[in-house]
Amino acid sequence: MDFKALLERDSLLSHFDMKLQDLNPGQVTLSMPVTDKVRQPFGYLHGGATVALCETAASIGATGLIDISSQIAFGLEINANHIASVKEGTIYAAASIIHQGSATQVWEVRVTDDSKRLVSIARCTMAVKEKVR
Repeated sequence: MDFKALLERDSLLSHFDMKLQDLNPGQVTLSMPVTDKVRQPFGYLHGGATVALCETAASIGATGLIDISSQIAFGLEINANHIASVKEGTIYAAASIIHQGSATQVWEVRVTDDSKRLVSIARCTMAVKEKVR
């Protein structure tokens, strides 16, 4: 399966309407509309949905830096701070690699809203493993 096909699969990415905005080695940007799918009961963006967007951005970025025919990258740890609340519009997760090792990658993810206001910031550690044959 190629990288583009991975992004088009029915997954959390499609369920939350996440869209790939930009992809370069070591950098990725995703967007996600703030809809009822990702709001908590009081009408604000759910922090868990924001963290899911962050880990998805880091996962896509990590996958872009490995040999997907023989390796797999997945989330090992994530830490997020929510800075501002959002009720509507779109949020954007811009992930940048901080460390690229043979077994781990560390990504910083900055989440902003339509007016470029910082909503959340996260650091995500990705494990890189050989695929089990």
